[in-house]
Amino acid sequence: MRDIFEVRARLVGDYSEFTSAFVDPLDERVAAHVTGQLEQGSQWPDPWLSLNPNFAAGGRVDELANAGVLHPECARIFRINKDESDASGQPMMLHRHQAEAVRAARDGHNYVLTTGTGSGKSLAYIVPIVDAVLRAERRPGIKAIIVYPMNALANSQVEELTKFLRRGYPHHGEPVTFARYTGQETEQDKERILADPPDILLTNYVMLDLVLTRPRERQRLVRAARGLRFLVLDELHTYRGRQGADVAMLVRRVRDACEATDLQCVGTSATMSTRGSAAERHRVVADVASLIFGDTVDADHVIGETLVRATPAGPAGPATDAALAERVRAASPPATSPAGSAASYAELSADPLAGWIETRFGVTTDPETDGLVRRDPVTVERAAAELSARTGQQHDACAEAIRLTLHAGGAARHPDTDRPLFAFRLHQFL
Repeated sequence: MRDIFEVRARLVGDYSEFTSAFVDPLDERVAAHVTGQLEQGSQWPDPWLSLNPNFAAGGRVDELANAGVLHPECARIFRINKDESDASGQPMMLHRHQAEAVRAARDGHNYVLTTGTGSGKSLAYIVPIVDAVLRAERRPGIKAIIVYPMNALANSQVEELTKFLRRGYPHHGEPVTFARYTGQETEQDKERILADPPDILLTNYVMLDLVLTRPRERQRLVRAARGLRFLVLDELHTYRGRQGADVAMLVRRVRDACEATDLQCVGTSATMSTRGSAAERHRVVADVASLIFGDTVDADHVIGETLVRATPAGPAGPATDAALAERVRAASPPATSPAGSAASYAELSADPLAGWIETRFGVTTDPETDGLVRRDPVTVERAAAELSARTGQQHDACAEAIRLTLHAGGAARHPDTDRPLFAFRLHQFL
């Protein structure tokens, strides 16, 4: 696994070399000031670190398929670690919010996912769409249109859909077809899509508007989307002001053009509302989504995330402080099992410093609901100062122990979900 801290150091080094190459002050005082600022890192403050939390389980896909919640073929499609010709892999565990989305879709409700980064929002609409396509009478044509605000997001989704719908189904035998139509395609690809429209179309709102107005696309794609079942707006919060009004009108035009009398609308967003209680935030999101979709989204169908800890919280007190001090002195986390094994995951999840790291970088308790919520990002340096004050150990030793434990947590994979104990990111501002 690459050391993200080393990557950051190389980035800062390259940036420093670039920016200082053409700065050569002749005045000694100015030169001393510039050199001092560079050495202090004024151009690159300490990076912020955020830890993706763990989510409450919602059941394995194969279990949901056996229970009749999902089509049986979903158990083969939604597996992890599949290869090109073999669909065996491992059963995939859904998060609770993903399972709630599946049930909302099965009940015919419009819904919005308001879960954070790294929560698998796309699966919360991909799984229901695939399930609905499999359950319906097989017919050619577009059943779902997914609209992204940026082509990069659509490109990323193509990779995800390829992983699930093509791996394990060799020779173009995927059970549900999909295609990207965003304006990046070659003429040959466009002709292929127009001649044989997929079940799922990935696009952006500008291209979707063009599809409705260009005669060739309107004749082929809009006709193929007659009776459209799903319309998804990813990153719903990006549609505001005049652009929001344009997209709201686009949704209504799509509904009319596709004669979509039974259309389900789905939105995703991590940042639509941050003020007020949870119920008030859900009400605001539901109202905005209803305006954009031109159809009712109930506040009960604004789906948030349910977080759980991967490590014990650890009681405050001298015994815990002593255990943390001992871990800082040892630097590296204790390990008796091979890195990445199920045993190493269990050992590290019981480590006192790992528990402290999850508390400091990952989750905290919401006083309103008494449930877990994400913590704001913090720098390793600031966290190390807090750990130093608590344990009496040197600041640099605390910072090193934190970094080593984060890396060990990134390598330790859960035996059932294959998820790392610590999935973290650095946010560097230059």
